[in-house]
Amino acid sequence: MIRRAVGSELWLFTQHDHAQLAGELAQRFGNARFARPEPREATVRGIALHDCGWPLHDDAPTLNQQHLPLDVFETPRHIGLEVWSASAQRAAAADPYAGLLVSLHSLALSVFATTQTPFTHEKFDAVDPRARFDINKFQHAQIELQETLRRRIGLSVDQPLTQGLAEDSRDAREQQLVMNFRLLQAMDKLSLNICCTQPLFPKIEPLIAQPGARPMKLHVTRPSAHELRIRPWPFDRDELPVEIPYRILAHRAYTDETELRAVYDAAPTATLRCTVRHD
Repeated sequence: MIRRAVGSELWLFTQHDHAQLAGELAQRFGNARFARPEPREATVRGIALHDCGWPLHDDAPTLNQQHLPLDVFETPRHIGLEVWSASAQRAAAADPYAGLLVSLHSLALSVFATTQTPFTHEKFDAVDPRARFDINKFQHAQIELQETLRRRIGLSVDQPLTQGLAEDSRDAREQQLVMNFRLLQAMDKLSLNICCTQPLFPKIEPLIAQPGARPMKLHVTRPSAHELRIRPWPFDRDELPVEIPYRILAHRAYTDETELRAVYDAAPTATLRCTVRHD
């Protein structure tokens, strides 16, 4: 769930809707400077499904310590590991290449959550032995899933990989996979910049314009709630009008999850419309 504070209201976007928006952006990715992803359909599908396990939580939302609806960047370990695993499994059932991309994303999130970074959100305490066991078990399961999916789509499993990727490989399909995965991460961040209270990623990196090329970055601004500006421009149209549904709740603390879920189920819905433009 993405929780956006707007005056006296909270706008709640589901993670799956956010991922669908990322997929819509990916569908339009590519121009004279930026190569289209290949295989295109499977890659776009993976990007659109990268949070498809989140309905396990978002259909019955929970509260944070302040008794506000839990935001994705406050995800505790037990929820994160469950929905990330479900996302990878569901995407793999739909398409092996899409599933590989989503599993790579899930694995990367778990590494981020257990690594010291300047960001304080979505961090798991791995000091407790039980927590370390759960995280290791999850990561090993993703590596095993990735090996299975690699075999299904004809990619090698007999080479050094870092978090599932062979970033220094000269193999064209490995270079394409790296490009496609970085595209997933970039479209994920662009969609979050549209949905969150404030845009979180003024620079989106690493993005790869062509398979095997050096990583680059996108610069992003949000001049208003209904406009996102990007440079350099990576899409095949001059501007992209996009929309995403959300539910409107009162900006207040909720007594318990029973109350929250009742209010959420009855909440009015609306649509956020935003135009993505060249900066």
